[in-house]
Amino acid sequence: MSRTDGRKLVAFAGTAIVGALGFATIYLPFMADRDKLRGLFEEGEQSIPEGARREIQAILKAERESQQRMDEVVQQQQQYEEAEQQKEKQKASPGSMWSNLRRKQ
Repeated sequence: MSRTDGRKLVAFAGTAIVGALGFATIYLPFMADRDKLRGLFEEGEQSIPEGARREIQAILKAERESQQRMDEVVQQQQQYEEAEQQKEKQKASPGSMWSNLRRKQ
């Protein structure tokens, strides 16, 4: 091989690499979204298969039930804490801090 053949080979390889990168960057994203470009993609319940829709509804129902249970537990804890605070308030006697210390001694 002569020097010119090597230069042509490097030029061809460089062109091929740039062309492959350009193809992957520009053309392939449009191929992946070709339904959107054609207007065939529909967002909504019509595009979801019936089996998948039933599964989604079952999952959402289970999540709602667990959320309701968690809300009930939190509400019970808050009621218990409020009751404990009321008991503490009833036990506390009015007066200064120093008079409370003198009584204990």
